[in-house]
Amino acid sequence: MNYKNIDELAKQVGGSLRLTSLIISRARQIIKRAPVFIETNIDDPVQIAFLELMQKKIRLSDGTGQPTQIKSSKN
Repeated sequence: MNYKNIDELAKQVGGSLRLTSLIISRARQIIKRAPVFIETNIDDPVQIAFLELMQKKIRLSDGTGQPTQIKSSKN
């Protein structure tokens, strides 16, 4: 795992604690059978959540502390 990417992601979401919260919250959603926003053969919900964040498919929503899908702007 590339730690430079982790540091950059932490900066994007407002710090390492927020990054951890986002990954954990999203992993819990995936465990509860929420839709996965990326194509992958990985079974680990934490790795899936991390990949979704790296590919900018999720973000930390305002107020709730729960990750949300980033909507595509393609029409």
